[in-house]
Amino acid sequence: MIEPGFDEDIKIAATRAQTLAADADASVFVEANAGSGKTRVLVDRVVNLLLRDVPPEQILCVTYTKAAAAEMKDRLFARLGGWSMMETAALEADFRKLTGRDPRPGEIDKVRRLFASALETPGGLKVQTIHAFCESLLRRFPLEAGAPPGFSTLDDSEAEACVDVVRRKVLSRMGPDEIDLVLRTGGPDAFAQLMNWARFNRHHLRDRVEAVGGDVQPLITTLYDAMGLSQGQDAGSVKAEAWQAAARAELEAAAHALIHEGSKTDIARGEILQAALAADDAAQAFDLYLPALFIKSGDGTPVKSVATAKVDKLAPSVKPLLEAEQVRMEAARDLVKAAVLAEASAVALRIAGDFVAAYEDELARRRALDFDDLIRLAGDLLQPDNPFSGWVGFKLDATLSHALIDEAQDTAPRQWDMIRGLTSEYFAGEGAKAADRTLFIVGDEKQSIYSFQGAEPARFVAEGRWLEQAAAAAGLRFERPGLNVSFRSAPEILAAVDQAFAREALASGTETKFQAPEGVRPFSHYQSHRAARVGMSGCVELWPPVPMPEKVEETSIFDPVDQRPWGSAIDRLAANLAADIRTRIARGDAVWEEGPDGFAPRPVTPGDIAILVWRRTGGFFEEMIRQLKLQGVPVAGADRMVLRDQTAVKDMLALARFALTPGDDLALAEVLKSPLFDPIDTDTPKIGDEELMALTRLRKSKRRGGLWAALFTCDLPVFAEAREALALFRDRADSERLYDVFASFLNARTPTGETRWARVFARLGEEARDPLEEFLARALKHETEGGGALASFVAGIEREESQLKREMSQGRNEVQVMTVHASKGLEWPVVYLPDTTRSPTRTRKDPILKHDETGLVWAQRKADDPPDIAALRQWGDDKAQAEHGRLLYVALTRARDRLVVAGWKHSSSANGGRVDEDSWYARLNEAWTGENWEAMASPVSRLDADAEPGRRFGPEPAALGAAVRRSGQTPDLPAWARVPARTEQSGVRGVAPSSFLGDEEGGFEPAVLSPLSDPGAYRFRRGDVIHKLLQTLPDLPRERRREAAERFVSAQPDFDDEARRVMIEETLGILDHPDFAPLFGPGSRAEVSLVGRAETLPGQVIVRGQVDRLVVTDTEVQIIDYKTNRPPPDDVAAVAKVYIGQLATYRELLRAVHPGKTVRCALLWTDAARLMEVADEVMDSVLQGANA
Repeated sequence: MIEPGFDEDIKIAATRAQTLAADADASVFVEANAGSGKTRVLVDRVVNLLLRDVPPEQILCVTYTKAAAAEMKDRLFARLGGWSMMETAALEADFRKLTGRDPRPGEIDKVRRLFASALETPGGLKVQTIHAFCESLLRRFPLEAGAPPGFSTLDDSEAEACVDVVRRKVLSRMGPDEIDLVLRTGGPDAFAQLMNWARFNRHHLRDRVEAVGGDVQPLITTLYDAMGLSQGQDAGSVKAEAWQAAARAELEAAAHALIHEGSKTDIARGEILQAALAADDAAQAFDLYLPALFIKSGDGTPVKSVATAKVDKLAPSVKPLLEAEQVRMEAARDLVKAAVLAEASAVALRIAGDFVAAYEDELARRRALDFDDLIRLAGDLLQPDNPFSGWVGFKLDATLSHALIDEAQDTAPRQWDMIRGLTSEYFAGEGAKAADRTLFIVGDEKQSIYSFQGAEPARFVAEGRWLEQAAAAAGLRFERPGLNVSFRSAPEILAAVDQAFAREALASGTETKFQAPEGVRPFSHYQSHRAARVGMSGCVELWPPVPMPEKVEETSIFDPVDQRPWGSAIDRLAANLAADIRTRIARGDAVWEEGPDGFAPRPVTPGDIAILVWRRTGGFFEEMIRQLKLQGVPVAGADRMVLRDQTAVKDMLALARFALTPGDDLALAEVLKSPLFDPIDTDTPKIGDEELMALTRLRKSKRRGGLWAALFTCDLPVFAEAREALALFRDRADSERLYDVFASFLNARTPTGETRWARVFARLGEEARDPLEEFLARALKHETEGGGALASFVAGIEREESQLKREMSQGRNEVQVMTVHASKGLEWPVVYLPDTTRSPTRTRKDPILKHDETGLVWAQRKADDPPDIAALRQWGDDKAQAEHGRLLYVALTRARDRLVVAGWKHSSSANGGRVDEDSWYARLNEAWTGENWEAMASPVSRLDADAEPGRRFGPEPAALGAAVRRSGQTPDLPAWARVPARTEQSGVRGVAPSSFLGDEEGGFEPAVLSPLSDPGAYRFRRGDVIHKLLQTLPDLPRERRREAAERFVSAQPDFDDEARRVMIEETLGILDHPDFAPLFGPGSRAEVSLVGRAETLPGQVIVRGQVDRLVVTDTEVQIIDYKTNRPPPDDVAAVAKVYIGQLATYRELLRAVHPGKTVRCALLWTDAARLMEVADEVMDSVLQGANA
């Protein structure tokens, strides 16, 4: 039996190649297979540079993602930190392993000091993403780069908010004809598609527009010329011209002959000709004419026989005429398609051009850059045509001597231009004479999968050739080692990977040149794998695809209306996978792990397993997570999320909506049924359907008040916690910071002892943590940026559509479900690939095509493409197919010990559906045959007798028994961890104007009518309605106010007819009162938000409030606050201090905004239609008391 470990000869050969790649004396271009130790080579090279006394600040490491940068930095500091404390003998051995030589005198002491040197480097070691490096470059040279000094960089949510503003501006400027054309061409999603395309292709389009003088019109002219059209020629005019060119007399004779001399088919064709000839409109005649000449109602290919032999014999001129017409009309039909495409593309160009201009204006207004701007401006800064490039290069030369580019295959051309500008001096002129400057590039063309971000694998290959030629021309040393030894995957997995791509390959040693039969080449060359692992077998399984069922289960009438029926092929495969995973965890299938004593098998755990999908859409992604939960298998949540769509966040938004509008019964019901009020203790009574129905019945029995009022009169003990907690939440939401309100609600200890955080996790799982923490972070950001009150925060969350990326930690013991793109750079002992049966081109929906000459072309159906556009679309399909092959390579090479490939059939349920011919599954099913592959009973074949058996390569993993966590593995928490943290005191706090008096005497709103006759919820709802009427009615003509008021009040469910009538009369009495006319006249404003601070206000506070009515003239400011108390006080002395303090706060803020103007304040009592002005001395006395 072979001892588990690495083959010594292969390991030595791989180490030799790694050492050559890490040699700091040479510039190096490395093509590294998956699992070949690329990150280790990068770290070794940096260490070698430091050993050569290169100052840390002169080394730049650029990688693709923040996670990769963090991993590289962690490994580097772990290496240097370990050396600083290592025993001398062990350190000398490490030194020899790295450099291939013995240390010189004094070198070991220098090695120990490297850690401190790296830590003390100003700004730290530059291990950055390319965007972070570009940002640092622009901050250093903003004027030279044309960037706004002190610019901010938009994150995803800020960019989405910016796009939303721009999108509204663009739509508001569109004419009705443009809107109609866009909707007819692309449907309701067309606007979003066009603007998203413009956003992500902004620089491409701007370059084309600037090249023709700064306007899109020349591009439109070029487009029409390319289509063979004159400017303004549309589909209707092309049809009319084509029909008018027809020989009508000859067609009339042909129609007559077909009808009177021909067969049934001839007669039908003759009648079509007659209908076309009889049409009054030429364009309509064109459409009627086409079915006579082409199949599929005129859309298809030419009819094979335009006349039968009988007609041809009796009227020999008919057939040649119609055949000639087929040729002429086919050309005309193509020209019509071109006209449709040109017209749509012209509108798309105008919209996209308008979007780009408006977006850049908005960025300039915000003094901000997005990620694309960072790359573009940094690249332009270093180009020879920039007058400052020499100066910038001179400054950078002194601080940058060695550049290392990681994941280079994912670098876009513009990023390559920036890197070339940064390093070209290394190989030219005086720069080449300084032999201590090097460029290191490492990547793998086979793993280039980010074309949607501009990556082009051909450019990666070209940069390798350029580096080799530049170094040779400068007489500098250059190396090109290949890293083809995998230390990650089992030999069986690597053999299956090579086999998967062997159908296009011609074997050539360790390198295989690809020549794909369709001209689609995933790679320019393929470097086969060598497995370093020995004595540790792996396993590859190919399951048969799950067939489509003839029918699926019908949903119950009690199920949610948007719930799809269960039982599709997708559902069944997800259930099979979940069951297989549960079984393997339960029996403890062996996976291999390296420990202090070498490699040893251990039982598989959930954290060892990943399920990789091609796409998140289509239903499988969510169903897979659901099935794992049903099987009781721990599973991480989705790796991408829209915040508003997460269940835990939906519950928090419902809580917020309830606080804003207590009459929102749906929001309150959602909160009551959420985990927030679901005790973990199974013995504690919970709010179930019966309890909620009882509350609803109680609500119906009351005349007014809604569910919230019913909650206060319900005597069921199960509602006691909710009643108290929600009342407290509402009070705090009016006066405290958003973050504090939400965080304290979640952190509060409930009557059953646990926090609401714990309740959420108990029901929704640990995956709810990330969205909830992001929700709280947004609340904190909203308040620190002065974003306004709770309503604007909720609106912002609900409006945002950007996806948040979760960093999927491999440290948590959970199965991970993610896309192949997200899995890049990660690995697992066990990998499942279930989403394998669809073609990349069949599902590709990209109607907006990038075009070098015209900027863009907006094509729709493939069948309608003119020949040039068909070629452009095919080119895009070929690129998608090639990248799909590279994506498969990435997916297969994530596995260490076991790889399972499965799939489901789709489309028609006839014969169980189909697997697309150019899908991953079709490729693997064809390739994975022959010796070493044996039949196996997969979960699919065991459940479906008609399914073919699966196939396996490699032995079935040994069953070791389920992994058991020893009780001693989890240490007790220290005492300090059980003590609640002390509340931090914030120097600046945000408060509502009504909260300054706290709980002082007179500091709360006064109790008015008896609580028995006027429930609190009803009183506040009445006030809300009157406020809303006073806010909106003044904007309407006087004669329309009553009708509008009646329509609005009738929609409020909590009032009887008499209450509605009183509110309307009360409101109209105020608006019609002659003394109040200036308050509601031109220049007055309703619901004016105020955020700010004033020196005269107590404490360090930021006030957030809303003035009911504000009138600003040249000399004075009038503040009016509505009050609906019944009965109202007779004089100011009887007014609650909280109202006076509120007005005084508004006054102080507006005095700061309008210095020199008189600020007057008044209360408008709606019940008596009386305006009560509050004197300055009254407000001053209240403020003095608050300051005391």
